[in-house]
Amino acid sequence: MERKTSKIHAVLIPHPAFGHMMPFHQLAIALANAGVNISYISTPRNIQRLPKNLSPLINFVALPLPVLGSNPLPEGAEATVDIPMDQIQYLTKAFDLLQKPVEKFVVEHSPDWLIVDFITPWATDVGKDCGVPVLGFTPFSAASSLFIGPPEYLIGDGQKRVRSSLESLTSPPEWVTFPSSVAHRSFEAAGTVDIF
Repeated sequence: MERKTSKIHAVLIPHPAFGHMMPFHQLAIALANAGVNISYISTPRNIQRLPKNLSPLINFVALPLPVLGSNPLPEGAEATVDIPMDQIQYLTKAFDLLQKPVEKFVVEHSPDWLIVDFITPWATDVGKDCGVPVLGFTPFSAASSLFIGPPEYLIGDGQKRVRSSLESLTSPPEWVTFPSSVAHRSFEAAGTVDIF
């Protein structure tokens, strides 16, 4: 029996790290199996490295990773696996420059939803500017998401206030209002300095 496809079109925008792209890929397959048309946006090399498309409802959209003015990334680097940890900030800055190309795609294709990674806050602006509902998707467990924090603490002044030092990662965050010992150890916090 042939599955009917819906007219629903969702655009998925994962962060360029395989720990994010693979869960988004699995989400794309699950949604396509439910009849939702999917546009999965990433960079050309990342799309080439994903498992082959198993559904005609999944369209992989390759947008070239913009080059930063100072060009601190190695040639061909499009995912965190391609670079050392101390260059992740440059990959994130380059990925952030995809906001305008993604917005152009959204305007041209009028999707019903944007499903965005928590680490791509600009994608929320695209949805808002284009009048498209935004759904957040995180590849982490509920406990990890709780430790990372609500959106208002992930960027800007909120992040600077609650994640102002490595020590701020070694105790339960202020928004955890119940007894908890979930926190990084000092050496783990040192490894996350560019993430937070």
